[in-house]
This record gives sequence, C-alpha cells and structure tokens, in this order.
Amino acid sequence: MTKSGKPPWNGCPVRYAAGIFGDKWSFVLLRDVLLHGKRYYGDFLASDEGIATNVLANRLVRLEETGMLTRHVDHQKKSKVCYLPTAKARALLPAFLGMMVWSTEYDACTEAPVSFAEAFRADPTGTIAWYEAEIDRVNAQINAPAQAG
Repeated sequence: MTKSGKPPWNGCPVRYAAGIFGDKWSFVLLRDVLLHGKRYYGDFLASDEGIATNVLANRLVRLEETGMLTRHVDHQKKSKVCYLPTAKARALLPAFLGMMVWSTEYDACTEAPVSFAEAFRADPTGTIAWYEAEIDRVNAQINAPAQAG
C-alpha cells in the first residue's frame, strides 16, 4: 500500500494491465497500431471512434512512457513523427486476437468476421505470425530511408 492507502498499480496483473491500457482510448490506439497498421498522429485521429486531439496526444505520451510505443522521426519526411509498437506491445497480440474471437460470439454487432474466428481457432500460432509479419512490413516501410531518385 502507498501512503494514500491506495494499492500501487503494479503487483496485481489485472491492475498493472489496467494502468497501461485500461482506458478505452489507450486500448483503441494499441488496436490501431497492432492490428490496423496505423503509425502516425493523423492516422489515429482519423479513426472512426473520433478521439479528441488533446486525448490523443496524452495517450500517445502515456503509451510511450509505459514502454508500449516508441516515437520516431519519419525518415522520408523529417517533420512527421511515427509511433512504433514495442515488443511489450506486440506481446499483446494473442490477447487482442482472443478478444476479437470472443467478440464474434458475444457481440451481435461485431465487425470481426466469423471466418476470422474460425481461422484463429484452427491455427492461432499462424494467425499471430501473420499479424507479426504485417507489423514488421509496416515498420519496414516507415523505417526505410528515403530513396534517392
């Protein structure tokens, strides 16, 4: 316990996770980075959920501070900043994909196709590997130095 009598946000696995991505916006930003290939402020701002600019800036800083994202200057356009998922963030892939499968069963309005859930159940390792490869592909495009030409 801390001096205020409140427990610290580490120690308990659920409390620790909630402290990092327990609010809806951090969770949605991690979804966008891990599953949708978004890397830039404008990409996140354009998400259907309609995050406010001040909230977006705050959550990006917090995800960077907690070691979930790293902030980089874009090699092709030096005035742009991109956010890349860390190994710590990428370790969430199985949980995110599992939640998508869960959603296909319990959310009547889910946007996750039943075919995704079936494919994941049949080959979870292969599905995770596919998303890992997509993360690597998107990161490589961003990290590639500008081509002379």
